[in-house]
This record gives sequence, C-alpha cells and structure tokens, in this order.
Amino acid sequence: MNNSGEKSVTKAAASVAASATHSHEIDTLGFKYATIDVVYSPFTAATAAYASVCKVQESDASGSGQADVTGLAITAGAGATTGASVGAVARFNVDLRGRKRYLTVVTSPGNTVAVTSNARLSKGEEHAVTATETGVDNVASL
Repeated sequence: MNNSGEKSVTKAAASVAASATHSHEIDTLGFKYATIDVVYSPFTAATAAYASVCKVQESDASGSGQADVTGLAITAGAGATTGASVGAVARFNVDLRGRKRYLTVVTSPGNTVAVTSNARLSKGEEHAVTATETGVDNVASL
C-alpha cells in the first residue's frame, strides 16, 4: 500500500430538510491540509440556492466553542434539479497550519436533500498502513 499520510472522514445524511442543519466535526490532529467536499443530492423544488448556509467553523475542543473561519463560507448558487446525478458540490481547501484542532462543516440545504460531507486530510505526520487507518473500508493501489 502507498504510505500517503492521508485519511478520509465522511458523514452522510439520507435526508436533511430544507433549512435544517447538517454538521460534521473533523479531528485534524496530525495533518497539515484538508479538502472538504459537501455533496447535495438532486432536488425537485426550484430555489435560488442549493444551500442557505455552507461554512466551516473551528474549535480547540470537540463539540463546543466553534467559531466561523473567516474566508471559509460559500455563497451557494443554483444546483441541479431532478435527473442530474449530483445536485451540487461545494469544496473547501484548508491549510491546517495555524488552525484549531477541530473543523466543523455546517450546511443548511435550500431543499430537502441527502447531504454527504467528506474530508480528505493529507500531509499527515504518520503514514497509514491499513485501510482502517486511512478511514476507508478497502484500498486498492498500483
């Protein structure tokens, strides 16, 4: 296996009501960079934006003290409606140096949709050896 020093952390919600909240806390300890994707399923109702809120917060403690990270809020535009394979995807690229330990992705979709958030942590201090250590079920490498 390629010792890449990477880890994936995923949270999926089958259904998040319009204007309800999907949040995903990510422990970034030992990593220097994160790429976070927030994926919204296709939706049927027309709205001006696929999300009313889409941002990243940070804290030194798990579960408390989150504060918005300046520059890590997305103004969501229109997403795809029924028939598309993905409604919308928002991405955050985060240099973790100088950041607090915990990042929390917060989003409130504009329509009732399935939401999945996935963080790919990279430039780790330790290199993963097993699939479990990389946060996935299986790994195939060439």
